Amino acid sequence: MHRTPGQRVFGLGSIAIAIAILILATSARAGAASGLSIEPPTIRLAGGGARQQVVVTLRTPEGSPRDVTRSARIEVTPAGLAEVSPGGVVRPIRPGTGTVRVRFDGKRVEAPLVVNHVDPPPAPGFRADVVPLLSKAGCNMGACHGNLSGKGGFKLSLRGEDSDLDLAAIARDQLGRRVDRIAAAQSLVVQKPTGLLAHEGGLRFRPDSPEARTLIGWIAAGALDDADRLPRVRSLSVYPPSRIVAPGETEQQLIVTATFDDGTSRDVTREAAFDLSDPSRFEVSVDGLVRATGPGALAVAVRYRDGRAVSRLAFPADRPGFAWHGGEAQHPIDRAVHARLQALRINPAPQADDATFLRRAYLDAIGRLPAPEEARAFLAKTDPSKRDRLIDALVERPEFADFWALKWADLLRNEEKTMGDKGAWVFQRWLRDQIAADVPLDAMVRQIITGIGSTYQNPPASFYRTNRDPTAAAEGVAQVFLGIRIQCARCHNHPFDVWTQGDYYGLSAFFANLGRKEVDNSRKDRLDSHEINGDEIIYFQGPPRMTHPRTGALLRPTVLRGDSPSPDNEENALPRLADWLTRQNRQFDRNLANRIWFHLLGHGIVDPVDDFRDSNPPSNPELLDALTDHFTANQRRLRPTVAWIMKSRTYQVSARPDATNAEDESNFSHATVKLLPAEILLDAISQVLEVPERFRRAPGSLRATQLPGAAAGVPFLKTFGKPERLLTCECERSESTTLAQAFQMINGPTVRHKLDADDNRIGRLIAAHRDDRSILEELYLAALGREPTPAEHSAAIDYLRNRDRRTAWEDIAWALLNSKEFLLRH
Repeated sequence: MHRTPGQRVFGLGSIAIAIAILILATSARAGAASGLSIEPPTIRLAGGGARQQVVVTLRTPEGSPRDVTRSARIEVTPAGLAEVSPGGVVRPIRPGTGTVRVRFDGKRVEAPLVVNHVDPPPAPGFRADVVPLLSKAGCNMGACHGNLSGKGGFKLSLRGEDSDLDLAAIARDQLGRRVDRIAAAQSLVVQKPTGLLAHEGGLRFRPDSPEARTLIGWIAAGALDDADRLPRVRSLSVYPPSRIVAPGETEQQLIVTATFDDGTSRDVTREAAFDLSDPSRFEVSVDGLVRATGPGALAVAVRYRDGRAVSRLAFPADRPGFAWHGGEAQHPIDRAVHARLQALRINPAPQADDATFLRRAYLDAIGRLPAPEEARAFLAKTDPSKRDRLIDALVERPEFADFWALKWADLLRNEEKTMGDKGAWVFQRWLRDQIAADVPLDAMVRQIITGIGSTYQNPPASFYRTNRDPTAAAEGVAQVFLGIRIQCARCHNHPFDVWTQGDYYGLSAFFANLGRKEVDNSRKDRLDSHEINGDEIIYFQGPPRMTHPRTGALLRPTVLRGDSPSPDNEENALPRLADWLTRQNRQFDRNLANRIWFHLLGHGIVDPVDDFRDSNPPSNPELLDALTDHFTANQRRLRPTVAWIMKSRTYQVSARPDATNAEDESNFSHATVKLLPAEILLDAISQVLEVPERFRRAPGSLRATQLPGAAAGVPFLKTFGKPERLLTCECERSESTTLAQAFQMINGPTVRHKLDADDNRIGRLIAAHRDDRSILEELYLAALGREPTPAEHSAAIDYLRNRDRRTAWEDIAWALLNSKEFLLRH
């Protein structure tokens, strides 16, 4: 709690001490090898207020780590040198050297202990101690006094980002009524959070807690600022950084260590603030003890002053007698996935059957169903490599470019209101051509970032039609191309990430001098000034500069976390931004690789896919690294990356879970089941019944996946979640099921019209005098990619008896279109 000098050993200077530490450290390593270990392996304490949390870990016979800190017997020798709390916190009593000895279950381990001095600690500092205390107690969070308007007339900066403002609010605002330097314990800022006075925020810490003593000590010392004597946090680390605990265990103690720019370091576990990725199933104590209410995984984001760290923990279910059924992995993707599944005691689902794989591969790669003749041919093959051959063929088909251009058009917001009808067609065609030519994605993005001039003649410049102001462009670039959400930093430093307002406006400055000239804007709605229906010229006007809203400083273009802004005479800073973004930028590659994975597996390795941050780490870092390495090694090309993922066993597993993986949502143990996207579903219905959809102002042969723009005039697409393309986010495309969707499928005009068409598939099959068996087989292959089972065949033939043949076949087709097997990707 108190700011103490670092835990180096000064003044003792004894060779004997160094030798003792070496001997004891060797003993600690030997203990670890025997199954018991202690962290940190050497304990150094300096000052009367020093503390060191320790973690004692037992390795089970299976090799899994088990935290036994609170069960082990921990002693200090010689007696009187230091004391150890039941929770494993070591505190000094007198100077000297000794040993921390740990015993558990017949095993033992030792760690050297050095107490440098026990001088009284200095008075608590405002920035060193009080601001972290307020952050840990939640006083400066957005729901409390960190709110834009504060609470109860008392406003703090969000999560302590502006210590000057906080000091003024606490010690000087309202004539200093919140602090009482004479009777510090009677101060409002002490009485309210300790529950001694009515407080809307409730009890934040007890009156006898270290937090209360820190506040009282700071006020009693004059409530002064410590900015002139405050070392900067150089780094923050947490132990363990990543751990899959022993099956059935429910606790893990954390240790948080801050390293300062003066070379010192100390345990700040008690002062650090913890944020859990899943607070519904996990909790963390003020001392950093994480408890799980059941199996699961989480990320613990740790904050202390400007430092950030993350601990990734997983608590597997206890499954006695667990046996691995996944076999030996050959594909790099499968090796990474299986390693984590085995550690979590989760089995992967078996491989999907040929019919399921066939339908999934077509839908995921090219956005359409296999034709009956394609399904027959594939299912009849016995070649063991037929799946790989199919994948290679699919990624070379023209529909591949149509389908993946649709995904990019969503992200880049290709919609008619700001693009205009012609502009939407031009930009869509450019995207499709880039993907058809398998242009490396970094080259494609460079064209987008540096695009200027006529948006008709240079379509990638259209990015600046939808991103019309510098901040929107900066947010779009970060979110789409880096998978980073910087929007929070527009108003304040990001509360959950490292981005500052300086980062935000430095990136925005790259786009601050972009001008736009409208050419023949033929608005359909003359009262809508935001509509642009015509060409636009993107050009530069003056040097790019942005004003920092808080400091008033004039900022030149600076990349995120960069320290080299543009030269004074630079007018076009976009090539420099494109270079930084796409060349040797690991995050660019990680983001795009993760997005491709998301579209094929239904869930990102980092999820949401546009929210990379330390507190939202990848569910499988080794998998993301392997995927990124492959993407980079293949020149950042889409086609080989898609094929490589689809050839893995992980992609090809069944969607049917078992007892071990039924609750798994993030480790890719089974396939994801989800509703077909709007365009794919409409095209699938049209394909099954062989009745093309007719779109306004579009060629008659155009499929829904080929449509440019938001297609606002197609009710079926809107009902099934086609995005309006107003947001730069995958989340805008809805995958939820609604009653309106059920009405559309049960008796909506789209389905009804296609079923009633005289020349649809049913009509042509009947006109060709096909028998009932072959018609049923054709419909099943067209809709589901498989032949009917004997039971399905018998039920259909029974239904046809004593009914009008055409009407009965329409009913059977309607039932197929409304089946879960048709409506879902599985």
